[in-house]
Amino acid sequence: MAPHGPPAPGISYIINSERLATPIYPNDANTIVSLLDLNPSRPGEDDQGDSDPPFEIFEAGTGMGSLTLHIARALYAANPTFPAPLRRTLISSPFKPHYDFTASRGCLEVSPEDQSAFDAYASSRRAILHTLDHNTKHARAAYKLVRNFRRAQYLPAVDFHVGSIDEFLSRRLEQTGGRPFLSRAILDLPSAHENAELVIKALHPNGLLILFKPSISQIADFQAWSAETKQPVRTEKVIELYATTASEGGVHDSSGGRHWDVKTVVPRAQQGEDGNKKPVQVMRPRVGERVAGGGFLAVLRRWPVSEELAQVSPEEAETEE
Repeated sequence: MAPHGPPAPGISYIINSERLATPIYPNDANTIVSLLDLNPSRPGEDDQGDSDPPFEIFEAGTGMGSLTLHIARALYAANPTFPAPLRRTLISSPFKPHYDFTASRGCLEVSPEDQSAFDAYASSRRAILHTLDHNTKHARAAYKLVRNFRRAQYLPAVDFHVGSIDEFLSRRLEQTGGRPFLSRAILDLPSAHENAELVIKALHPNGLLILFKPSISQIADFQAWSAETKQPVRTEKVIELYATTASEGGVHDSSGGRHWDVKTVVPRAQQGEDGNKKPVQVMRPRVGERVAGGGFLAVLRRWPVSEELAQVSPEEAETEE
């Protein structure tokens, strides 16, 4: 790109994209990615890391793909360089008609040679995000969102799936002989406890599970279910995501915080007068904008199966007394 050309799209691209589902706004998505505690190393930096199985993340509830894109950006450095010819093919190839998105790597009309090259690259990845939705339209729209951002820079790290959580995880656990394969999982679902048991089973010991809920009572319901069914997880923290502001005109990217107007103007009373016009500074919070984001997050850690779940925190012990 020319040094003085138009700027590359920022994360406000998400807010201004066509949506079939409510997005996770950038400030909330950034918080979730931070809580996932992702520390990818580049290929060749860590001998042990290069020989380990891939670092796999599972996102249930793709929606419009906002969180998908944020996580893919965090994983980008861990994977081998994606060949430029394949990237051009990835950008320009049309979708197969009526494709059901059961596996997104086969969703484009490409030559057998290019498809083989895509599959070979996929098998070399060291960090993979599996994102699943029950709605094919959501998956297709989310795929487009990630593909159209910075010329599909982050798309190779993501596998999109359509179907049920149980079907996807049962098939993968069968392939691994029942051994865990996930390092992180995010559930953005109305009733996460209905599908969480298999997700927890697929998590490595010390793996993290994050719940994203609009209501704190939904977090409490999940904790009650977890205790009742003796799930091998422990709640590490529950936090509230504060609402922020977003412009209806798409000027702001809802990246967090309260937006202010800070500008230098000439007072209207001086505009028609001759002589020197003294500018003044205006500093005030923006008003009349749309409230966006918010909700609650719970971070849970998967304990080794042998751990005794009777361990309680000091706060829980005081409650029991």
